Amino acid sequence: MQTPEEYEVSQRIGLLIKGLKHKRGMSREDICRHLGIGMRTLDNYLNGVSSFKLGTLMKFADLCRVKLADILDDTEALSRLYPDNMKNKGSILTLILGSAFGVIIFESTLFILLLVLFFYAYKDKNSQLLTLCFAVPYFLAIVAIYMLRIAIFPVVESYFIENIFAFSIQFSLSLLLLFLLKHRIEIAIILTRGKSASVFEKNYAEGPLYFLAIILAFVDFLALMENFLRNLDRMGINEETAKVFWEVTFFYDYFAYLKSVPMLLCVAVLYIGFIARRNAPLQVGYLESAPK
Repeated sequence: MQTPEEYEVSQRIGLLIKGLKHKRGMSREDICRHLGIGMRTLDNYLNGVSSFKLGTLMKFADLCRVKLADILDDTEALSRLYPDNMKNKGSILTLILGSAFGVIIFESTLFILLLVLFFYAYKDKNSQLLTLCFAVPYFLAIVAIYMLRIAIFPVVESYFIENIFAFSIQFSLSLLLLFLLKHRIEIAIILTRGKSASVFEKNYAEGPLYFLAIILAFVDFLALMENFLRNLDRMGINEETAKVFWEVTFFYDYFAYLKSVPMLLCVAVLYIGFIARRNAPLQVGYLESAPK
């Protein structure tokens, strides 16, 4: 049996194991393989049945890229690996985006706002169809997140694979958004059958929106590449070389936050663009009344 001090260290290691899974995508099997022990032995350590051997603790400290003294004394060096170290940031976005469920709520709210704007701009086909370019990828993102949670993540044990699915889908939807914006006129002609002259007008919101869409795609791409970089050992790279990149977690840690700002700005710019066009009735009215 463990002493109270040993049990406290075991509980600390249990948290660090969760952190390794969250940040580096390491399963318990991966951790046991690195430590050279079996799953039952690890469970006995964590449950207080038996004490960690010094060699095992040293291997675990190396795996966490900290000193053994950091684990024994619970120093500040461990805070970056604790699974709850993203909490208490003091912002409303932290509360909204603190879980996958929160992300679904956030994106659903944005999608509802886009629908409201779509129907609000029913007299302006130009703004309406531009809004539709964003509503479609946003809706597909909600469906994708939901399907990942109920169909993919339960059968995938590795965070590495989960992140490949998640970031690849997000990147694909960002590319879809860029495609829709680039070919907005052609799509508008098909949807309106060429009966609305306003779809050919210049919308001054297009430039900022295209820039924001590029930012979204850029964040998705970097998050996906970072996931591969952080897991080079899973792709056959020597572990000593790969471990240098284990702490590359910026986009993984802040992905939802990095995406939320440009997504909110997209909705805001769409609304501002519609208001600007509504306040220029002569141009819209002239083109709408042009001979067909």
